Amino acid sequence: MTSTSGQPCPGPQTPQALDTFVRELDDIRRETMAKVGPQDARYITRLLWVIRGFETAGRALLLTTPWLPSFWIGAALLGLSKCLQNMEFGHNVMHGQYDWMHDPRFDGKSHEWDSTCSKEDWRHFHNYMHHHYTNVHELDRDFGYGMLRLSAETPWEPRFLTQAPYAILVALLFEWAIAIHNMEFERLRTNREATQERIRALWPNVKAKMWLQIKKDYVLWPLVGGLVSLVLGAGLIKGLLAVLLGNVVANVIRNVWTFVVIFCGHFTAGVHTFDPALVQGEHKGHWYLRQILGSSNIRGGKLFHIMTGNLSHQIEHHLYPDMPARRYADVAPRVREVCQRHGVPYNTGSLPGQLATVAVRIVRHSFPGGERTLTSLKTSV
Repeated sequence: MTSTSGQPCPGPQTPQALDTFVRELDDIRRETMAKVGPQDARYITRLLWVIRGFETAGRALLLTTPWLPSFWIGAALLGLSKCLQNMEFGHNVMHGQYDWMHDPRFDGKSHEWDSTCSKEDWRHFHNYMHHHYTNVHELDRDFGYGMLRLSAETPWEPRFLTQAPYAILVALLFEWAIAIHNMEFERLRTNREATQERIRALWPNVKAKMWLQIKKDYVLWPLVGGLVSLVLGAGLIKGLLAVLLGNVVANVIRNVWTFVVIFCGHFTAGVHTFDPALVQGEHKGHWYLRQILGSSNIRGGKLFHIMTGNLSHQIEHHLYPDMPARRYADVAPRVREVCQRHGVPYNTGSLPGQLATVAVRIVRHSFPGGERTLTSLKTSV
């Protein structure tokens, strides 16, 4: 497999070196997966109860007035439960990390998470397209999500001048942006008829999931809050509006946190992208290289990693997406050591540091020019 386009790819350059690289990374996976069992099952079960506990406490505290600290503590607890449900629970369960338990609560195909994005769309554009075609131009639409220009390979257009404030809006409404991602609205400009057909096919499922979330967060729970408030003598409207506001705050907390973690795992300085012509029949070593070179890690402690859904170990997640994410912290030093020996950059940094490079990338590529990220996967015979 050769290409003359793009910057040279770091790492193993010969078939023999690639085979060794693959074998060492495969060994890490095999040895770790052999340890998966009751300890992991206890962890995910306890996590489910923790999420439910935070949600219950948060919703109860939302029944107090917004002028009291208890209300904002309730909104924060509800937001915390949503972060954990989306990232450490929902995202990982939907990757099939706990399918071996044969428990419907943790089944990757049937689990419906607390998000406006349907599980069917997520499994297609994330589990398959993103993870299989990581950072491949025109195939992995998660690089920029079809809305942001993040490298010089994307032709500049005047509309990109507003992408910095647009990115902030996307952060606030991130679950909604992800929900419509698979419909590929941005391609209406270049392939209108086919895109309209795609939207018509996908919209019923998208609309149903959106309405389910709207009913839950902005109709049913506020009504429950209003009725409880009425029974307690505080009035229907007061309780309804308090719960409605609390749900909005909690969803914004979840949306912004998810945005930050995902963008810091994919769009930091030093990320690489790849030519689609090079991934057909690629060596498994090149697939591994794409996962590593297209991902970034975030340093932190145990609680921090849990809050990110262990996507602070984005490199390890891309290498082993069906491995229980709680295992990534254990395998990360071994993966990093393999990368160092084979000359493969292992991108990691603090959350503020990684977020700063993301912000710089978004602002810089609002204007013409910018960094070229296209990388040539080249094997020497």
